[in-house]
Amino acid sequence: MDFNEIFKELFSLTKDGSVPNTSPLAEKLRNLPAFAINTKLFGHELAEKYYGYKRLPEKHDAFTQGWKASIYNDFLQEWFISTCEELKIAPVLHRKVWEEAYVVNTLRSKLKPGMKGIVFGVGEERLPSLFASYGCEILATDLNPNEEASQGWAATAQLGSLDKIYKDDLIDRKSFDKLVSFEYADMNNIGEHLHGQFDFCWTLCAFEHLGSIEKGLQFIENTGKLLKPGGISAHTTEFNYSKAEETIDNWGTVLFRKKDFESLYARLSSYELPPVSYEVGVNPIDSFIDMPPYAWHEGHNEKLNHCHLKLMVDGFPSTCFGVSFQKA
Repeated sequence: MDFNEIFKELFSLTKDGSVPNTSPLAEKLRNLPAFAINTKLFGHELAEKYYGYKRLPEKHDAFTQGWKASIYNDFLQEWFISTCEELKIAPVLHRKVWEEAYVVNTLRSKLKPGMKGIVFGVGEERLPSLFASYGCEILATDLNPNEEASQGWAATAQLGSLDKIYKDDLIDRKSFDKLVSFEYADMNNIGEHLHGQFDFCWTLCAFEHLGSIEKGLQFIENTGKLLKPGGISAHTTEFNYSKAEETIDNWGTVLFRKKDFESLYARLSSYELPPVSYEVGVNPIDSFIDMPPYAWHEGHNEKLNHCHLKLMVDGFPSTCFGVSFQKA
């Protein structure tokens, strides 16, 4: 019997003749799908209790520049909800929405006519259209679909293009085409022709996909070369907040620890750096950890996706973390 047959014997719900698989391991594991759905139902109820679907700001603290994790308190703030209105998206308890709001507010001082920005790993983002609507010139970049490193993204149709990032509810096509351009770029090998050209640079959960923790940190350092004096670089990524040492590295998605951000902060010491907070929140929403199936998994139910600040990534609780710096 080969390994595939052994695994089938251990994990299949039924055996020959359609009788239940009564092996001890199968009995322990066969109810896990129901556990996942029940967990998502609980997250849905938490979101209903603490947030609901129509939000008005409950807090009016000014957005402050900083390195920080996504926490529930931010979702109550006027700056978060007003940014969702800018983007014409619903203010829901989802970390991806927080990422967009974090980057918009970190770059706020640069969002005016004549400013030039660059984004890497653009995918289908709304931010290029939003920033162009404010008069910014944007260079959107993504991997070349013909290169080997892009095959996984190409297979799931996640690579960017001008058509994918044009959002007609944010800007008209003529203005978009005038202000937004696109080129292929490798985040591990940024072309020197881009150095010193931009007032701001950003990515949304992209630099954890460069192959290793070190490559991700090096990318952030390298974005400083792209900036004009006074330029701002703002990025979000994955934060393994529960482990000091053990993490995922040398993989398609790596998880950065507190020690990795501390190392990055030191490496960026020649730039202007904001304060750092590793607080991950104290509300029950902050303690809820979402689990598969996620949006890209078979069996995912979008209606049960309303509490997604934290999630399990390869067995590690993770959340979004924002970093930024400014060139003097």
